[in-house]
This record gives sequence, structure tokens and C-alpha cells, in this order.
Amino acid sequence: MTKALEVKNLKKYYVQKKVIKNDGQKSSKQTIKAVDGVSFSLEDGEILGIIGESGCGKSTLGRLLVTLEKPTSGQVFLNGEAASKLLMKDRLKYRRSSQIIFQNPFDTFDPRHTIRKILMSVLKLHKIGKNADEQLEICIKTLNDAGLHPAEDYLDRFPFELSGGQLQRISIMRSMLLNPTFLVADEPISMLDVSIRADIISMLQKLTKEHHTALVFISHDIATTRYISDRVAVMYLGKIVEIGKTDDILHHPSHPYTQALISNCASLDPLEKREVIKLEGEPPTPINTGPGCYFAPRCQHACERCFKEYPQYRTKKNGVQVACHLVKEGDE
Repeated sequence: MTKALEVKNLKKYYVQKKVIKNDGQKSSKQTIKAVDGVSFSLEDGEILGIIGESGCGKSTLGRLLVTLEKPTSGQVFLNGEAASKLLMKDRLKYRRSSQIIFQNPFDTFDPRHTIRKILMSVLKLHKIGKNADEQLEICIKTLNDAGLHPAEDYLDRFPFELSGGQLQRISIMRSMLLNPTFLVADEPISMLDVSIRADIISMLQKLTKEHHTALVFISHDIATTRYISDRVAVMYLGKIVEIGKTDDILHHPSHPYTQALISNCASLDPLEKREVIKLEGEPPTPINTGPGCYFAPRCQHACERCFKEYPQYRTKKNGVQVACHLVKEGDE
């Protein structure tokens, strides 16, 4: 069966240029592994949450998925076709298939354009609607569906006249006008008021299911990710260290990093007793990573093998895949 989105061994490396140090010597070139061999797939309408610390490569991965950045190696496939080939064949058609929602809604729109022009330009570019009157009707329906009614009161406003929550609603609805194959939402609620975050999440969830759009939801908020996602992928230094169904990973984490991450997340149950796992050692860096497990220097369970060899994925009985030497194939 063809997947809506399939990612195979995706990598993005940046080369840090030589710089003059304080002693007058030139530093050697260094390789920054922002995304380092990521693979996963998504069905139509499926939602994958990607969590991890800041700097783990989540946002870079999101930009690679919609080809805002060119990968160093690896491939992204939409409905079985390579994204790179689709982009060369018909750029406009490809852009309809892959959309992204950014963290800051105020940076999403041209501040010189009204909401009418912002929405109408998308419809005209992609030839949605028979004429200007029908396109205007689509714009009005879009705003009403986003909870901005009466829509006529918003059409001739500029982005700076709206709140962050209102702009993010418009950003989501504008993306969904194109009925994309998949959508990337990069921290879509982190800059919004707490009181409207649940509405935005519910809106995303509802629209992706209705349109059968695969969604990659990037966040550092584990509680939100748990609410919206069907599956979760945990990233550390550009690699996915654990991936599987949301409840399996968040209730029974296997990778030591996932365990530490979840132990530091506030619980929804005020009576739950949870032991916080503190990570020792230096903060991680994606520059010139060693041959072993990237998490080994901070892992309290690390053995000699962990420093010499990066672990292959082991698949547990519940289908969760874990990149850890401590986990055995077929474990509970």
C-alpha cells in the first residue's frame, strides 16, 4: 500500500567554515549533523508527533520535508513519488501537496496585504474557484469555518490588526484550502495564549482527519503531542531514537533519553508520583559526533559497547522501534 509520506534515510549536514581563533590559528572545518539518517512513513490522515529538546533537529526536519531546504542525502516520497522529481516536474502541483505552518503567525503573512488579498492570491495562483465571485465566497466560508465571523469584518483587515490566534487559524485554513497530501506544523501553538491553544489543536486534528491529510506535528510540549498524535517519534541530536504509538511510548518509554524526557514533563494527574531523571554531562552538540550512541555520554546505563557502536533499531512486541543496545528484539 502506498504511503502518503515516506522518508528514507534523510540527512542534512552543514559544514562550519574555518575561522581565525584567538591564537591566530585557523580552526579546522567541522560538520554539523542537524538531521542524521531519519526514516519513517505516514498513512493518509495519520498524525506523527516529533518531540525532543531544543536543537535536536526537529525544525530542520520539518523544512526538509517540504523542501524548503535541500537534503544532504536521502529521499522524501509523496504517494510513492520522489518529492525532488515532483518538484522538478510541476513546482506548483508539488506545493499544493506539501504545506507548512510556522511557529510565529506574525511572520507568516505579508504585512502590506489584507486578509482578502492573502486568501484570494492563493486561490488565483492555484486556480481554485471558477471566478472572482466564487473565490470570494470560498474566502468567506474559510474565515467562518476558522471561527472568525462575521467573515466580512476580517476580509479588509491587515495582519497587524489581528491577534496571534486569529492569524494562526487563517494560516491553517489557507494551507488546507489546497487539500495537501501532508502538512508540517512546526510548534504551531508555542507563541499563542494558553486559552486558545486547545482550540487550535482541535482545529488541526479535525481538518487533517476530514481531508485525510497526513500531519507531522513538531513540538517540545509532550502533553499537547500526546493529545493530538497517533504516533510519536523522539529525536536526539538529529536521529530518531524511539518511534511508535503515542500511548506505548509515553506510558512505557524504552530509550533512556525518552524516559528522562517524559520524567521531566508535568503530569496531568496531580496525585501521580514521578521520579525525575536528571541528565548528567555536557549539553549535546551535533558537531563531529562520535561513532557510538550519541546519548551515551549522558546515559546512566551506558556500557562500553554504547561508546563504540551506534545501536540498530530493535522492534518490541508492541511495534515500538528503539535505537538502544539495552533493548532486545521482541521485548515487552
